[in-house]
Amino acid sequence: MTNSSSPPEYLITDNPYGTIFFGPVAPENEDDKSALTVASRGGHYTHYNQNGNKGEIVPGHSSEVCGRELVQGENVEASEEAIAKSIIAKNGDICIVAEEGNIKLKAKNIYIETTGTGSDGSFLVKANDHISLTAGEQMNLTGAKICMVSADSITLNAKGNLYLIVSDVIKKGPLSGIMGILQGDLLAFIDEVRQTCK
Repeated sequence: MTNSSSPPEYLITDNPYGTIFFGPVAPENEDDKSALTVASRGGHYTHYNQNGNKGEIVPGHSSEVCGRELVQGENVEASEEAIAKSIIAKNGDICIVAEEGNIKLKAKNIYIETTGTGSDGSFLVKANDHISLTAGEQMNLTGAKICMVSADSITLNAKGNLYLIVSDVIKKGPLSGIMGILQGDLLAFIDEVRQTCK
């Protein structure tokens, strides 16, 4: 903090390599509530606002390495998990978007948990092409109701036995009781079948 008897210094540096200054970015007669702005010749831009927001622009590659000395600190003893990087949003959402690239997650274990209630708490996955799930040991699929809908075919391929442990098995042919529906809009019929899974 500056001494109240002397005027505060707004411009920290301004040279061919970059600029760092406090205060508004707008013209002198306007206050855009800017707090701190850092701009470099390479196009990097970091902006802090008085309302607590922060914006950052990195025109090229951005990388971060953390946790290299994690095992030497006391932070490992304080928790069962050795957390090297933490992103916490007390309110609001976290969005990760790569419009022209891929998003890759690689770890020893990956845990995903939803804690919402009512109409929230869902885990949704949508793909335009394939969804592939592979487990080296065992794969469990558990739900109060499980529905499988395919526009083409469903294949169950096992080298061992196929066990069906149910109270009853109801089997119907594709044409039983729906001849009148098939004469109408086929897409409406497919949508009707999908509604049975809700």
